[in-house]
Amino acid sequence: MVRPLPIGVQDFKEVRDEGYLYVDKSDLIPQILSQKSKVYLYTRPRRFGKSLNLSMLDAFFNIKYPKNNIWFNGLKVSDCRECDEHRNAYPVIYMDFKDLDAPDLDLFLNKLRRKLSKLYGMHGYLEYSEQLDRADKSDYDSVFSRTVDRAGIGYSLKSLSDMLYKHHGKKVIILIDEYDNPIHNAFGNPHHQEILGTMRDILSSALKGNDSLAFGVVTGVMQISKESIFSGLNNLKVNNVLSKDFDELFGFTDEEVEAILEEHGHPERIDEAREWYDGYRFGDTDIYNPWSLLNYVGERFEPKPYWAGTSGNSILEELFEDASPELWGEFRLLSERTSIPYEVKPAITFKDLHTDERNIYSMLVMSGYLTAEVHDDGKSSIRIPNGEMANVFGRYILDRLNIDSPMYVNSLSKAFVKGDVDLVESELYDLFASSAGNAMLNDEHSYQAFVTGMLMFLNGKYSVKSDFEEGNGRYDIRLERRYSDFPNIVIEIKRIPIDSSDEVAEASARKALEQIRQRDYIHGLKGPTLLYGIAFRNKKPTVISERMDVQP
Repeated sequence: MVRPLPIGVQDFKEVRDEGYLYVDKSDLIPQILSQKSKVYLYTRPRRFGKSLNLSMLDAFFNIKYPKNNIWFNGLKVSDCRECDEHRNAYPVIYMDFKDLDAPDLDLFLNKLRRKLSKLYGMHGYLEYSEQLDRADKSDYDSVFSRTVDRAGIGYSLKSLSDMLYKHHGKKVIILIDEYDNPIHNAFGNPHHQEILGTMRDILSSALKGNDSLAFGVVTGVMQISKESIFSGLNNLKVNNVLSKDFDELFGFTDEEVEAILEEHGHPERIDEAREWYDGYRFGDTDIYNPWSLLNYVGERFEPKPYWAGTSGNSILEELFEDASPELWGEFRLLSERTSIPYEVKPAITFKDLHTDERNIYSMLVMSGYLTAEVHDDGKSSIRIPNGEMANVFGRYILDRLNIDSPMYVNSLSKAFVKGDVDLVESELYDLFASSAGNAMLNDEHSYQAFVTGMLMFLNGKYSVKSDFEEGNGRYDIRLERRYSDFPNIVIEIKRIPIDSSDEVAEASARKALEQIRQRDYIHGLKGPTLLYGIAFRNKKPTVISERMDVQP
């Protein structure tokens, strides 16, 4: 039976009760119990399963659910006999810090009071508990009625854990989702430091030296430095995208994706899924973006960016706004699917961006725009993980070049596919003349990055690659068709002096075309293929094309 896809469903109990497809991540439970840390911090990109995993922990540990529930039947954790004594045996505080963006501190505090009031309301029986004294109930009432002052907000989770411990006689598990969200939303605003201070008060009081705490689990995108928010918390187990333990428990593995495609009747789509949504490296494991993969299956296997459209890409926008020419040069290499050396700093802060602009790469890795690999020699590098993110970076290249209307890019792309040389020539000139500054066009790589970025519009119909080795050399741009309705496309670019004659330009374009054939850049392609040789005199292109049929 084909199970419905849990797109946007983050409640583990609902997933299990309603029979949604569930990729079993319940191994997280015995691993947490066996490590016996007091506080766990898991950082992964958004929509990589953090909230669903926290909801699973709540369903397993929370004393308010019946111990004989069937949510974990058949899952890996059911084989853990040592886990049974912990099942539905703890009071649980489950708090998320989503949706706390606010233009000023007062609105933030009001939103936070509402969230805390709702959280306290879920434990309304405490109002009538005989184990609580008058001071406890006064604290409860102030939070529940939203009259609590800032000091009380700072101690709100600690106070609730003390009340639950007194009432149940059992230590409390605290689950906190998206702890860093309010801090990121406030960055650059006058109230940023005050919000940072409020979050530090809440987290440190709840997680540091709390005698009512069994253990805590915190999730977020970024690992904000310990000095900024987790100061004095000595028993903190940090797990990020570089960590080798828990590396398979957020996102989908290749084996899990193969099983999903098999269940939905299209196992042959695995190569396309890999190209578009695989490529993340968490610890020692290759990981797919789960949100994108599920949407890809749900949208009848149409490959396109899904994850990137779920929220604003403000980090990339800031990068393009403030990037130096040196950073832009590195970014251009990344957009060409080239790895560049870089050692990721997991515990990064926004102020670190101003001390070294390359620190933004750490933020891009932690937030899922790039991925990092540690090599056998101990050195590390970063790269764009997959076709989805290559598409996103391509679009941002267009934005960086001030190409306002995708209509012109669409027209150029169609001209390349049709083999319309005159239209390719005119559209290229219009786009370069209106969008590319002379300072940018300082070598052939600049033209290559520009054209590659524009042709990212075709990502989905094609696998767009740049500066890869093939045959007996390294091609400039190659578009490998995904469907038989389209031709493959191979492009070689030459840059010649601006005062070159038309004859010289045409000869250079022919030389570029001949280079494609001589160095066998078509190696591995099958079917109809368009070859393009392009010679640029500053912004003016001369284009020559040839069509051929590549036999397997």
